[in-house]
Amino acid sequence: MNYWLHRISHVAELSYPLLDKGYLTIGFSDFTNSELIDKVLANDWNYFNGQFQEMWGTVPRTRHNLWNFLKMSKGDIVIIPSWGTFFVCEITDDRPLLIGETFSEGLKSWGGKSVSTNGTHLISENGKAYDLGFARQVKVLYRQISRDKFADAKLTSRMKIRQTNASINDLKTSIEKSIENYKVNKPIHLHSIIIDKTANLVLDAIKNELNPDKFEKLVKTYFKTIGANEVSIPAKNESNKEGDADIVAVFENIKLIIYTQAKFQKGQISEWGTTQILDYKTNKESIDDGYNKVAWVITTANTFNEKAENLAKENEIQLINGLEFSKMLLNVGINLLNTNL
Repeated sequence: MNYWLHRISHVAELSYPLLDKGYLTIGFSDFTNSELIDKVLANDWNYFNGQFQEMWGTVPRTRHNLWNFLKMSKGDIVIIPSWGTFFVCEITDDRPLLIGETFSEGLKSWGGKSVSTNGTHLISENGKAYDLGFARQVKVLYRQISRDKFADAKLTSRMKIRQTNASINDLKTSIEKSIENYKVNKPIHLHSIIIDKTANLVLDAIKNELNPDKFEKLVKTYFKTIGANEVSIPAKNESNKEGDADIVAVFENIKLIIYTQAKFQKGQISEWGTTQILDYKTNKESIDDGYNKVAWVITTANTFNEKAENLAKENEIQLINGLEFSKMLLNVGINLLNTNL
């Protein structure tokens, strides 16, 4: 499978309606004949050049655009730049089409103008042949993707090239990433990119520079920064205690209490912390004080084991690994980290 960039701005008033019907087009209407297609598919470069010399009296560089178009293969992906957007199409035919083969009853150009055919070319209402010579049958996979939101710098730059088409196999990763981001509606955002690239550095610093007590204080500082009215570390010998919470954060304005286990660990964390915070929260829920109560486990570890994840799902406990907590810290602001722990 190859990746191509191809423009259809030439004769846009008909090229876009044809794209809606599943046809990708190109000009070169002077060369509309089956023999040219046969020769290109047979890699007869001499015949191809000879046709331009015979018809136009010159062999222009733009002929490469037609050659590329006719050489596209079934399954190839084509990016079509448009006004601030781009389309993603897949070639579905086994052989290029002559433009007349795209005609169907009711075909209209922009403005609802009727289109007819003389058997070889598509003809406008005033009887003039459109300068379209060949077509490829395509499946439009995605329409009008915003360049600003979903095309990275490399893809955006390439969509500015002047020629009609070009191979862009070197942009495979950029194209696939743009499509995936579009599918999940995740626009390119500098803030998000910086967070993603920085979070690992923050996590490494936390693991290497802090200890369990200082990590608890960092979590406490986080809750204060996001608006908790009161943040405390319960006494370890608390009376009538069931389970354990390292930090209790009270958000008075929204009547919410978050009970948190803070685990300064590496690798994978067991279900122990999840069980402890669940027991603590369950005990506190017996107090009818009008507050909603939720439970979190925040850790420097990479993952939670399966038992912890299942327990959390069953009891609506929020599990936050080291990387995710690092992102949370960065989202609140770097000044949060400028504190003595």
